[in-house]
Amino acid sequence: MTRSLDFTERNVYPGPQDREFLMNAPASGGSGGAHGMDLKDYVGVLKNRWIWIVIATTLGVVASLAITMAMTPKYTAKATLFVTVQSSQDTAYARSQYAMQRVGSYPQLISDPAILNGVIKELDLDLSMQDLKESLTAANPVDTVLINVTGSANTAERAADIANAAAPLLAEQISALENTDPEKLLVTPELSVPATEPVSPVAPRKTVNLALGFIAGLSLGIVLALIIDKLDPRVIRAKDAERRTNLPVLGKVFTARGKSGNGRNRNDYRQLVSSLLMANDAHLPQRILILSDPKAPTIDAIELASTLAAIGKKALVVQGDTRMPPLDTAESTSVGLGQVFLRTVTLQQAVQNKPEVPMGYLPAGSEEVELRGYDVFRQMEPMIADLESGHDVVIMLTTMQSTPVDGAAVAIHCDCVLVTCQEKKTTFGHLKRVINDLSSVRVGATGLIVLRKSRRFARPRKG
Repeated sequence: MTRSLDFTERNVYPGPQDREFLMNAPASGGSGGAHGMDLKDYVGVLKNRWIWIVIATTLGVVASLAITMAMTPKYTAKATLFVTVQSSQDTAYARSQYAMQRVGSYPQLISDPAILNGVIKELDLDLSMQDLKESLTAANPVDTVLINVTGSANTAERAADIANAAAPLLAEQISALENTDPEKLLVTPELSVPATEPVSPVAPRKTVNLALGFIAGLSLGIVLALIIDKLDPRVIRAKDAERRTNLPVLGKVFTARGKSGNGRNRNDYRQLVSSLLMANDAHLPQRILILSDPKAPTIDAIELASTLAAIGKKALVVQGDTRMPPLDTAESTSVGLGQVFLRTVTLQQAVQNKPEVPMGYLPAGSEEVELRGYDVFRQMEPMIADLESGHDVVIMLTTMQSTPVDGAAVAIHCDCVLVTCQEKKTTFGHLKRVINDLSSVRVGATGLIVLRKSRRFARPRKG
C-alpha cells in the first residue's frame, strides 16, 4: 500500500506567511505520541460516564439499606458484679491481690449448665442451652475485681432480663466454689450495677452499613465506568483513535453550523492547518480529500478556507456527496459537480466564488444525477487540474459511498487524505472500513480529524 501523502511533484511550498503561521499557531491537536491513559484521561472517563457511577452508588446504598432493614436487631445489656475477699489471716493488700488473681477465672463459669438452666427457668425462655450460651457472656476488665455479665436478645427488655438473671446465679456459683471454709476465706460477689434496657441496638449499625454500601457502590461504579469506556465502540478520545487506527489526530474542530465565519472556532482550524504543515515539513498539499461519515456532520469548510486565506492561500471547496448540506442554505444546489460530469454545464458555470473569504465553492449538484463510475474516474483528474489553475488548494468533501463522487474515486488523485470522526458518534468499525476501502485502491490516510459538536451558546474565542 502506498502512502497518499507525496508532494514531490505537486506542492505549494511555504512562503513567509506559512512560516509565520507555524510560529504563531496553537499547539497541535494530536495527543503527542503517548497512547496510554493518564490522570486527565481517567478524569475524563469519570465525567463522561458519571451516570453509571451515580446508578451504581445509588444501588449500593439502596441494597445496604434493604439488607439493614431486613436484619433482626440485636440488643445487649450489661450487669456488673463486684468481688470482695475477706480473710482473718491476711492483710487488706494481700486480700485485694488474691481477689484480682482469682477473679480472672470466674467469667468462664457463665457457661455452666446450672446457670444456663437457671436463667431459662427463671425467665421461662423458649431457648435451648446452646442458644442461651451464645447470648450470654462474661468478662473481667483488666486489673479490676469486676465481672461484667452481658446478655443479648432481639429486644432491649429481654437482653436486660437475661443479664440480671444470670449475674446473681454466677455470683452464687462463685461463692459455692470459693467459700469452702468461710471462717478463713470468704469471697463475696455482689451485684453492684444491674443491667438496664439499652436505648439502641448494637446491630445492625445503620450508619456503618450505609457508608459501606456507598463506598462499595462508588467503587463498582468507577470500575463499571472504566469497563464500559473500554468496550465502547465509539470514538471518545483522540488517543484511543490514534491507538486503534495507527493514524495521528491532526486536529479537533467543531462541526459545520450551516452559517460560518464568526471566528468562534478559528483557533481549532488554525491548529488543524498548523498540524498538517508541521507533519509535512511545512509543505501545504495542493489536493486535500476530507472523508466524512454520511451519518454525521462534516467540517466547517468556510472556516477552513478562511484559515488558509489568512496565510495567502485561496481554497476551492468541492462537495462530492449530494447528501451534504450546502455551505450557505440560501444558495441553490441544483447545479454542481454532477452536472459538470454530465456536461450540461461548464466547470466555470458551476463554481461559485465567495470574495468575502475569499474562496471558491463547487456544490455536489442535483440528487437526480446518475453517473457511471468510469465516467467519473476518467474526468476527475482533468477537472481537478482545471480547478487548480485558479486556486492554491482544492479541498474535496465526500464520503466513501456517495454520488456523484465517492472517496475511493477521488483519493488516488489527492495528495492528502484526512478522515473525520465525530466524538461519541463515529465508531471504530466505521473508521476501519474507511481505512480498508482506501487500502483497496492503494491509498493510505494521512491522519484523522476529530469533530466536536458545535456549542450553540458558547462564548466566542479570540482568534
